[in-house]
Amino acid sequence: MNAGNTGDIMGTGNTGIIFQKEEHGLRVSESTLRVSPDMKTRHYHETAELFVLEEGERFFFVDPYVYHMKPMSAVLIPPGQIHKTCAVEKSPEHRSFLLQYSGEDFDGIIRSSFGVGYNDFCLQYNGLVSFRREAWEEFLSAYRRLKNEFEKEEYFLPLVRQMAGEILALYVCELLYVCGTEENGSEHPVESGIYRSVHKVTAYLNDHYREELTLNDLAEKFFISRSYLTRIFKETTGITVVQYLMVVRIRQAARLLRETDSPITEIADLCGFGNVTYFEKVFHRIRGMTPRQYRMNNRET
Repeated sequence: MNAGNTGDIMGTGNTGIIFQKEEHGLRVSESTLRVSPDMKTRHYHETAELFVLEEGERFFFVDPYVYHMKPMSAVLIPPGQIHKTCAVEKSPEHRSFLLQYSGEDFDGIIRSSFGVGYNDFCLQYNGLVSFRREAWEEFLSAYRRLKNEFEKEEYFLPLVRQMAGEILALYVCELLYVCGTEENGSEHPVESGIYRSVHKVTAYLNDHYREELTLNDLAEKFFISRSYLTRIFKETTGITVVQYLMVVRIRQAARLLRETDSPITEIADLCGFGNVTYFEKVFHRIRGMTPRQYRMNNRET
């Protein structure tokens, strides 16, 4: 048995965390917002995040797309993926909850349930899904059972993990259903206005991260001014174009460190870093450890 030591955190005023727990590689948080405190800076972490919208509407940037989330929808965000939520015009009020799963604690559960490892699961099943009513009720019921168990002064850890795994399974089940039908269109990215422009830029950076790129180059390529590109990119993603390019390069480097035996100097060059010392500095700043430490801790079998 494990005693929870983070307790419920109650919010006041226009924004409030209704429930929050973080134990043994699992973080659960539920909140209501009646104003529009959008994410202002970069937001990414080394855990998979399942973000669920119960009420209201949100625009949600999950690199490289922007989705229009509506009630009864969920999105799985892989580790290291940049994401940012912001209000739909005139509709700031919303209620949501999220679960974050660490690879260290949930790799075994995911392997036994889905037949793939943690990283492959996140890449295979990420995306937005809007639930059918019956499936949503089952999904929400599973979350409430998890929440009720987690709220106990002494909760049973294996049961909590099993419940958290069940929530993932219900999400995947609905995702696979939606992918097999054409009746649900809300999972498609927003492709209008500034979001279309930002998506073009992010897609280009993901394809050309090895090259030397400048803001002027990008502005000329997409026929927009440098100042306009800078503004809309930061508004949509929460980070600058240069910061985004660094994250893309480090994400590719992390993949090569996990999946290959290539020397670190070669990986630095393949990912657009001419200087291995600078590469190691940026990698440590973003991932919280050196490339060598990352390779040792995350090597794929």
